[in-house]
Amino acid sequence: MTIDEFYKNHLGMGVDKDKAYGVQCVDLFKCFTDEFFGIFDYNCGNNLASGLWLNRKSKPYYQFFEEVSVNNMQNGDWVIWDRCKPDTPNTHVAMYYNGKFFGQNQKGIEAATLTDVSRNGILGVLRPKLAKIKYRAHIGGVGWQEWKSDGQTAGTTGQGKRLEAIQIDFDEPVTAKAHLQDHSWVDYGTITKDTVIGTTGQSRRLEDLCLKGNFKYRAHVAGTGWTQWTNADGIATLGTVGQSKAIEAIEIIKN
Repeated sequence: MTIDEFYKNHLGMGVDKDKAYGVQCVDLFKCFTDEFFGIFDYNCGNNLASGLWLNRKSKPYYQFFEEVSVNNMQNGDWVIWDRCKPDTPNTHVAMYYNGKFFGQNQKGIEAATLTDVSRNGILGVLRPKLAKIKYRAHIGGVGWQEWKSDGQTAGTTGQGKRLEAIQIDFDEPVTAKAHLQDHSWVDYGTITKDTVIGTTGQSRRLEDLCLKGNFKYRAHVAGTGWTQWTNADGIATLGTVGQSKAIEAIEIIKN
């Protein structure tokens, strides 16, 4: 589940998650915490959306969020108001999305809508701690780089430096195969964040990759450039075999 998928799945729908007071703004927040974190059986503490903020530290969802500034909002942040009239009946909670707010019971419409809502009366903003995919590269003559994430470049381009190994840190299953210089294909099976895909200290270039997981990736190949973005389906390979070309960099994005 991604923020975009949550928005598309619930736009125009009206959900009564707690089966208590009909379609309320809080129900969409509970729907979010259920779909992303598996929890929804909690109350606000004061029967108002404002309780999601005022009582947040005692609630089971709090560990899955971080508090951020109203001036630094990004898609997926949940905003909680004390009073939000005339845009909503009373206190309110809605998800920030593309400069507007996605919520139920906004401007007289029960179903989930994306609309402008006054920023007056905002109590606070909660940002979900969503899973990221992290990875790092071991570069010939350099060693291990810092961990990168969500489409950042691990490795180098334009420097003629070979990628010798990578590591991937993801909270979903990943399997990996790699073709190594003078070593053919190596099957690593299901990996962990500590699995070294490739070698270190052997001056072997990483030539081809075959990954499987809930992400897409691309590789920068010496003398060729970037491959197309490819779903990690465990079948497609990125790189070359028998051409003595090194993979120089990799980028990975979670689906």
